Amino acid sequence: MNDTGPTRSSSGPRPVGVLGYVPGAWDMFHIGHLRLIERAKARCDTLIVGVVTDEVLHAAKNKWPVIPFEERLQVVAAMKVVDSAVVDLSSDKLVAWRAHRFDVLFKGDDWRGTRKGVKLEDDMASVGVEVCYLPYTTHTSSTILRRLVDDRLAAANPTTPRPRVVRTDGGVSGGVQIERG
Repeated sequence: MNDTGPTRSSSGPRPVGVLGYVPGAWDMFHIGHLRLIERAKARCDTLIVGVVTDEVLHAAKNKWPVIPFEERLQVVAAMKVVDSAVVDLSSDKLVAWRAHRFDVLFKGDDWRGTRKGVKLEDDMASVGVEVCYLPYTTHTSSTILRRLVDDRLAAANPTTPRPRVVRTDGGVSGGVQIERG
């Protein structure tokens, strides 16, 4: 998957207008993800969407994604409103800013006022980047979907241990499997 595209790095052409960046896991892509990306695109001229690696997601949330990194990246890259889908290698968004030099970073408004949100705002302010909070879709999230699948599997097979996502590749993105028991 090509992770190049419009950035403001010193090595390539600079896009005209406002360059936006929206990071995320985009696991089990759902309507909330779609709306966030569409709303972000409506507020900038060029939109870069960062897709965090399996390892970054696991480090941040202590769980592996259901959908492997390469597939999540391909889903995001296929969207018409996405100008560039890139690998997001860190929870520290200054790392992404150094790579792409965006003007505005978009996050769901569930981050507003949280410890993570305040840190993000401070970090972005230090390099002159605006943080724009967009409406979070409360009725659908990857966490809710994961719980729903787990609950349905448990109800269908009450004596069978719940499945869990495990690594099979020694830390290389994409190597996951569902393990039962």
